[in-house]
Amino acid sequence: MAGNKNSGRKAYRPTDEEREKVRVLKAGNMSNEAIAEVFGVSEPTLTRHFSLDLEIGAAKVTAEILMAQYRSAMGGNVSAQNKMLEQVGAVRARDKRAPAAPKLGKKEQQALAAKNIGGKFAPPSPPKLVVSND
Repeated sequence: MAGNKNSGRKAYRPTDEEREKVRVLKAGNMSNEAIAEVFGVSEPTLTRHFSLDLEIGAAKVTAEILMAQYRSAMGGNVSAQNKMLEQVGAVRARDKRAPAAPKLGKKEQQALAAKNIGGKFAPPSPPKLVVSND
């Protein structure tokens, strides 16, 4: 029986469900080593059978999510519509407000307040020199 072609392990064939899982895990920034561990295979085996899914997985999952969000937005879901507008930059282009000034600490606020004192508590102006010392 040493020469029997039917003996041994069957060749591994990934299912569509497994391919999708690899793409989602890769889109979630998992390493190839971690994904291989999830499937219980070695990293070379994972790479051999899922190379395309590992390579374009994140882009494909992102595209699928954007399309699902788009369909939901076009179906009338307002939060999906707002998220789509935010993602394509329409909201940022429309909302051109000046950026908020950086928040000052307590000491900076006190220094600014001291600098801007006016009225009867303002420091006197320096005297005007009549003679030039050149």
